[in-house]
Formats: sequence, C-alpha cells, structure tokens
Amino acid sequence: MEHDKGSGVQSVARIFSLIEVLSAHPKGASLQAVSAESGLPKSTAHRLLASLVSLGYAVQDSVTTHYRLTLKMFELSSGVVNDMDILSVARYHLDRLSRDADEAVHLVVQDGADIVYVYKADAGTGGMRMSSHVGLRIPMYCTGVGKAILATQSYTDAERVWKKSSIRALTPHTITGFDAFVESLRRVRADGYAVDNEENELGIRCVALAVPGMRGRAEAAFSISGLAARMTDARIAELARLGIRTRQDILRDLGW
Repeated sequence: MEHDKGSGVQSVARIFSLIEVLSAHPKGASLQAVSAESGLPKSTAHRLLASLVSLGYAVQDSVTTHYRLTLKMFELSSGVVNDMDILSVARYHLDRLSRDADEAVHLVVQDGADIVYVYKADAGTGGMRMSSHVGLRIPMYCTGVGKAILATQSYTDAERVWKKSSIRALTPHTITGFDAFVESLRRVRADGYAVDNEENELGIRCVALAVPGMRGRAEAAFSISGLAARMTDARIAELARLGIRTRQDILRDLGW
C-alpha cells in the first residue's frame, strides 16, 4: 500500500510539473520542450500529456503538434481568482489607469516568495505590448510589485522571502545583496511606491504600488510598465501620482 501511495503522489507531481511547463508556454510547447523543462523522459511526458488531452485540460495542435492548456484549466483557477474581492473591484480602475497612462498595467498577488499575475490590462496604441500573461509567476525580490508588497511587511517577512528565493542577477541592475534590498524597501516606504529600474527585464521600467489590507499589510500590488526610454524619472513621478489615485479608488470601493 505504501508503494502504491508513493507511486500515486509521484504521478500527481509529474502531471503538475507538465501543467506548470505548459502554463509558461501559452502558445504551445513541443513534446521535446515539455520533456526537457519538466525533466521527464519523453515517453513519460507523452503518456501524461495524452492523459491531459483526453481529459480536456490540454490540446495538441494538429499542424505544429505542440501542446497547450485549454480554457478548462483556466475555468478551474478562475473560480478562485473571481472570489478575490480585490480583483473584482480593481479591474475597472486598472483598465482606466492603463488607458490614462497608455501603458500596460498588471495586478499581482503574493504566493510565498513569488508573485503571480492575476490580471493584465494591455496598453493602447501608444504603449507597448508586453509578453506577460495571467498566471505568470516571478520572484518578489527583483520586481517592483514584490518590493511594494514587502515594504508593507516586517523585516522578518522580507528576510524570509529573500532566503527562500534563488537570488541571481537577471540583469546588471538586479539587486543581489540583502542590505541593498532592505534599503530599497526603506525607499519604497518613504516614497509610497516602488520602482523597478530594469531589475527584472532589460529595457523595462515599472512603477508599482501595494494594495494594503485593513491593517496595512499588503499581499497584492499593481504596476505600470513601459519601455525604459519612455519611462523617464519625470514620467515615473507622473505615473506614480496616477497610481496613488487609482489605489485610493480601489481601497474606497473595497471599503478599507
């Protein structure tokens, strides 16, 4: 029985590893890519993918033979996401912010040492189209939204997230020292918003604001992102003002 239990847990773990790989490739991934990224043998990956397809959670493109998740998977997660008061309330205000700023706007929630995108409003004709998507998971330490959230939490919380993260320089601007990271959180508290200075992706700057709960601690934040050449310090300050107004509107509608 113990052997069967272990095999069952292993099978579930393998299925979810495939789901995580496919979620990172919304346009589809080849069997070879899925096998390589999940660390599973091709035969095992093929068998498990076939199971996902037969259950309706994935589909295989008849032309490219690539696999991708279906809306059935989204329907499962949307039940959780739609129950989040912050998303249902913030959606209208974030859409307006994206139109006013003419930049991409994202809403994220904290999940351990990472943040997960739960909503995205693309920029209009003047702004850029970003490759980010709902469901994307990235570390907190190298993002404006992550810093905005952690600035509302304790030193111990920030230290815990730092220790749980695989700290590396994603760009030449990524903060990789804990003391410098703590100092950056101090600046966020002083300014009321965070700035991602090409720390997660070269060529992209972001303004981020936490959405605190009733006691001041935040587990969600939103950002305004754009090309670094366009996001001058003056524009950052302008977008921060728009973001602060948007946050006030969200908190008012949340009744906080």
